[in-house]
Amino acid sequence: MFQVKRIVVGVEMPAERPWNGSKLKRPSQLAVHHAFQVSNGGRMPVTLATVLPKTSVGWFGSHEGLDRQLIQDRRAAEIVLSELQQQYPADAESGKQVDCVVRSGDAWEELIRLAGNRSDTLIVCGTRDLGSLRRVVFGSTGLKLLRLAPGPVWIVKPPAEDNESVDIVACTDLGLVGADVICTAVSIASKLSARLHVVHAAEEGSDVTDLTTKVHAQLAATDYRTLHAGVKVQVCLGDADKCILKAVDEASANLVILGTSSKTGVSGLLPGSTVERLLPELKCSILALKPEGFRTMLPPEFWTM
Repeated sequence: MFQVKRIVVGVEMPAERPWNGSKLKRPSQLAVHHAFQVSNGGRMPVTLATVLPKTSVGWFGSHEGLDRQLIQDRRAAEIVLSELQQQYPADAESGKQVDCVVRSGDAWEELIRLAGNRSDTLIVCGTRDLGSLRRVVFGSTGLKLLRLAPGPVWIVKPPAEDNESVDIVACTDLGLVGADVICTAVSIASKLSARLHVVHAAEEGSDVTDLTTKVHAQLAATDYRTLHAGVKVQVCLGDADKCILKAVDEASANLVILGTSSKTGVSGLLPGSTVERLLPELKCSILALKPEGFRTMLPPEFWTM
């Protein structure tokens, strides 16, 4: 991840108590694993974060009962994160550390605050829905992170079948965001030993040969030749969302990397946009990159709360 200097990983506590690391749901396990895979062997700072949901007093009968439960949950979450921290020790030579943080509130708010108002922090979190991204993205944590986080967001969904091979689809518009997508995809493919599929969608009647040459020119600016699993370039004519979904299906992709088009967090994810249409249909992980100069819609006071 050539732009990323820090990673924040959202870790959801198990549904079953007592909590321990072995009971973590697969999406959270994979989110943590991928975060450390791309952290340059532990040389990039990683923050493991759990956000405990808000709980009403009525459930526990009194403020004292609520406070006791919150203290117990916080301690239990700290133990789980500590277990994960020990599984992925920091790089001693670089001095980089793995931090553990437990907060209470809305997950999307606290994860963004932990990431900070900076474009070089990657947020990684798992999906709750094992069937598709529909419920986790729309009206939930995922969509808010994608829209409002100043930096890139990686929503992790485990593959339907255990398979050692990893396939990544990178979607380029042949512009600056597309170049960013390809560079990031090459970097991640190298760390995950993945096959890379680069896709560009164009209008009917476009010159496929010319467009293919332009995609290769973007690839030439990267280290794609070092990818042992190889790279496939595909130019598809037609609707962008249909072309991307077809490429994802044909590649049995584990991850799709694409860019949002807006610099304010709005139009790139408005109804009718390619990104918005793709989200409920994708059955794999997604990494969304923000364009240079992206400005979150969050008000200044958000960062001081």
